[in-house]
Amino acid sequence: MTRTIVALLVLAFATTASADAAATYAAKCKMCHGAAGEGSAMAKAPIKGTAEAKTLKAINEGAGKMKAVKIDDAAAVAKFVAGLK
Repeated sequence: MTRTIVALLVLAFATTASADAAATYAAKCKMCHGAAGEGSAMAKAPIKGTAEAKTLKAINEGAGKMKAVKIDDAAAVAKFVAGLK
């Protein structure tokens, strides 16, 4: 019973973290990188499926023309981008 409760709490937290990362992506990244990371007129190269470490580095340090972005949950956003298909 205890294991079931712990599993449900972990699942609930993971789902919330994923939703928060998606919301942050929509607010901070979508305008340049597209809704699904497919790229846009501003940033033509798609980022969907990019490795978490590479995305996190780009968020924190910038990449190409992109400047560093101040995001509290940058690691979660990087994981979200890596999961985009």
